[in-house]
Amino acid sequence: MNNTTEIDQNAHKLSFSDSWIERFDQYAITKSYTKGTLIFSEGDESDGMFLIQEGQVKVFMSDESGKEMLIALLGAGEIVGEVASLDGQPRTASVAAVQNTKVAKIGINEFRQFIEENADMALEIIHVLTARIRDHATSISNLAFKNVYGRVVWLLEKHSEQNPDGTFTVNRRFTQQDIADMVGSSREMVSRVVSELVKGEYISIDHKIITIQKALPRGW
Repeated sequence: MNNTTEIDQNAHKLSFSDSWIERFDQYAITKSYTKGTLIFSEGDESDGMFLIQEGQVKVFMSDESGKEMLIALLGAGEIVGEVASLDGQPRTASVAAVQNTKVAKIGINEFRQFIEENADMALEIIHVLTARIRDHATSISNLAFKNVYGRVVWLLEKHSEQNPDGTFTVNRRFTQQDIADMVGSSREMVSRVVSELVKGEYISIDHKIITIQKALPRGW
């Protein structure tokens, strides 16, 4: 193993403030989706943007054979469907609920009204969207320049939150297949990486909850 690296907890925050969410909800309607429900499909015309209140969704693309590429798993406090709502073009990806999920949905016209009547809130959404663009750029860079181990470590650290005892908990319930899909690898290779991290007591896993016990090695 090589040197370890500390987790940067200030990198690319993608969530909104409570005041932003409270004002957004005034223009939105609440909708619920059961686990497995397709919320919208790639290529659909946009009918609005969604703020996730509870649960989790997956953002994915698929080819003609039905093979999926997982782009992201999003949870409470995050938005989805914002690109098509902003530019009026068809959806760039599909979204489905992976848990029972509740969202605040805002139509395109209502979203524009929200921005016009809450100009002080516009900068916050710009910051979040900019962070998401930077995040996508980092993902592309990782796929191009990092090996599987480095990509797995980046994904775990990206979704981690610090606990009072100094450990970090990954705030997504990733399966090994989820991780493989997101880092562009096979489940078998990801399983080897995860097993070695568990064996070295760098991480622990309990009911799909991953806890980072100590700083992860930069390389394996």
